[in-house]
Amino acid sequence: MVVFWITVAIGGLWVVLFAKGLADLKRMPRIRPARDASCGPLPRVSVILPARNEEQNIVACVRSLLDQDHRDIEIVVVDDNSTDQTAALVTKLAAKDARVRLVQVSHLPQGWTGKCNAIHQGLSQGKPSGPWLLFTDADTVHSPQSLSAPLQVALDRKLDFITLVPHLEALSFWEKLLQPSIAALIGMFQNPSRINSKDNEEVFANGQYLLVRAEAYWQAGGHAGVCGKVLEDDELAAAVVRSGGRLFLAMGRDLFSTRMYSSLSSLIEGWGKNLYLILGSKLSRVFLAASLSVVMSLWPALTGLASAAALLFGWQIWPTGYLWTALGIYVVVLVFQACIRKSNRWYPAYTPLAPLANIMTVYILLRSTWAHRRQGGVSWKGRVIFDDQDEKP
Repeated sequence: MVVFWITVAIGGLWVVLFAKGLADLKRMPRIRPARDASCGPLPRVSVILPARNEEQNIVACVRSLLDQDHRDIEIVVVDDNSTDQTAALVTKLAAKDARVRLVQVSHLPQGWTGKCNAIHQGLSQGKPSGPWLLFTDADTVHSPQSLSAPLQVALDRKLDFITLVPHLEALSFWEKLLQPSIAALIGMFQNPSRINSKDNEEVFANGQYLLVRAEAYWQAGGHAGVCGKVLEDDELAAAVVRSGGRLFLAMGRDLFSTRMYSSLSSLIEGWGKNLYLILGSKLSRVFLAASLSVVMSLWPALTGLASAAALLFGWQIWPTGYLWTALGIYVVVLVFQACIRKSNRWYPAYTPLAPLANIMTVYILLRSTWAHRRQGGVSWKGRVIFDDQDEKP
């Protein structure tokens, strides 16, 4: 009967976590495309867009930025030693719109990660003039008010740094299966209220969208101050907060989307690069996340399906009331998971496969932990990033 009571306890824990998830979702501010043009003109925004071998994404990204309703922008695309047609495609875009400029980087200094160096070179060579900077990724696509709506919020609230959570676009089976599970794991350790508190008690940033007041950015040391960090977005946000800036995290699903990875191998490599760091590089968090991810989805599924089989075939493994209770808990867990996925636009049809998704997520987390703690570095886009901050081609 111990198994049954463990099942009941896990069911109770699901109720608590589901309530917490709904509360966190409700507390998360949302920025939607609803800026009123009567608010007046907005200041110029300089977009810094690092790109390494992004020929599949770069055109759609740049065009979506050019289609903003806020026209006073400039886009500095930094080609980070790409071996594909990224630079050529950007050159064609720049020939058609003077707001686009291309900066090419071939040398990676010792002690710098590729992304930090690309952004730094984009700022130094591209010489952007806007009082606001947007750092975004080449695998993003922006709605027409992706700049104007957050910028208006920043001005109204006197903020220095806005970072947005995007809509996670997924096309392949593995993306739809794994991306929601990984996102949920990360969200487990984030508290929007503490992040957006007056003193920014916690810091979290999404490098796919960082809108920063230029003066605050340089006062915090810019990317030169975090040049060797794999998780440079969090480090930059922390530096801005330490220098007196105000950070604001918001939901931006209606403002931009991203398709981060297109294959299982890229999912494993990409999240393996920083998942351990996102959990604060703490083994206690890794253990807690791994345990909860497996037990909370796998245990109800196993006991629920076993109970269903026992009821169907007349097996007397538990009293009938216990069997129906275990099956009911499994159904409730499925409903909870489907609701969480639906509310986040995370492909709810994949809910029954959550145990598989969570097992694979734990594998990626443990792989990331091993790479950082034992191997001393991770690989990404043909480079090896060492924890001593040397990145080699």
